[in-house]
Amino acid sequence: LSQTLAPRGANETISPLEIQQFAQALKQLRRVEMETQEKMAEVLKDENLSPQRFQEIGQRRDNPAFPVSDEITPSEQERFDKALAKIQTIQEESIPKQRRAITLQGLTVERFSQIGRAVNSNPALRQQVQNSF
Repeated sequence: LSQTLAPRGANETISPLEIQQFAQALKQLRRVEMETQEKMAEVLKDENLSPQRFQEIGQRRDNPAFPVSDEITPSEQERFDKALAKIQTIQEESIPKQRRAITLQGLTVERFSQIGRAVNSNPALRQQVQNSF
């Protein structure tokens, strides 16, 4: 693409290089996300909780009236609490990895977000990103 695309409603343009950088950062972010998901799944396995049961217990914790398939045992609650703490740590540890995935491509997190908003609202930009994969 030899021209620079201007996202709708933005004063700033997005260069072809930035489209490439954005697409590469997205690839890296997906890898980080997959790694994070795998680690969280392993935590649930270690605590002998299915993802569905973990979510159900979490929803009950946030809303005591939330219906659950089976009453939560003290043992399950303890395993949930351990898993939740580990999962929160995994999620916190993924934040610098996400930032690094973006900055290693030459973008700031702010610019990545700006481009992301433009891509989401502009089919032509979205196609450019897809073509960059």
